[in-house]
Amino acid sequence: MKLIVNADDFGFTKGVNKGIIEAHKNGIVTSSTVMVTMPKIKHARKLSKRYPSLKLGLHLNMTLGKPLTDCPSLVKSNGEFFKPKENPDVTKFQKAEIKREFLAQYNRFVELFQKKPTHFDSHLYAHQIYDVAKEVVYELSTEKDIPVRDLETPNYKKACFINCFKAIDPETVDDLLQRLEIKLTEMEKVEIAELMVHPAYIDDYLCLHSTYNTQRLVELEALTSSRIKEIIQNHDIILTDFEEEALCRK
Repeated sequence: MKLIVNADDFGFTKGVNKGIIEAHKNGIVTSSTVMVTMPKIKHARKLSKRYPSLKLGLHLNMTLGKPLTDCPSLVKSNGEFFKPKENPDVTKFQKAEIKREFLAQYNRFVELFQKKPTHFDSHLYAHQIYDVAKEVVYELSTEKDIPVRDLETPNYKKACFINCFKAIDPETVDDLLQRLEIKLTEMEKVEIAELMVHPAYIDDYLCLHSTYNTQRLVELEALTSSRIKEIIQNHDIILTDFEEEALCRK
């Protein structure tokens, strides 16, 4: 099996950025997705220049913080996006506003990194839980010729999406690795898969703006452990990324 290991939220905080780089440099992370609307995006860009082997996609965002564009149907009275746990009335979301915002984020990525993103995914599963967001991302994939997490598009197959690596208190590194090994054993006949991960060092901004905070350090320790490298080797897994992996293309 070929495996893309993608770290979400690059640009969120300095601790997240440093954790992702550490998980790439000394662990199994091959890819990351960038949040261009977040405060430490320029810090992420600076780090990425030192580690060009870390492939970068775009973490489309309509669920945290403020947008780049005017999109009243997507935001609360304070101008910030609705979070899924706030149960927004999705029927009021305007597709044109999502498209305009996502295009602005795409253009911001290209401006910052001087290249196209390797793939699209979304913060807090937006394109996986909101049908209207999925429609927009499908269109963007077609227009920009870019693959999407957990979505088959006209030019790309869907890599099997693995969402089993999030630590639930009081889980340990061993708990995470045991769950991953069971999952990989179940998937031995899968051609290509993507493992979603969230490594980070902890900082104040992360703790204030995400309930998934200290758990990210557990992920970081797991992703850089000698045990996870043994698991990858024992299962004959080839680490890859969306840019490199031709199997994603139809």
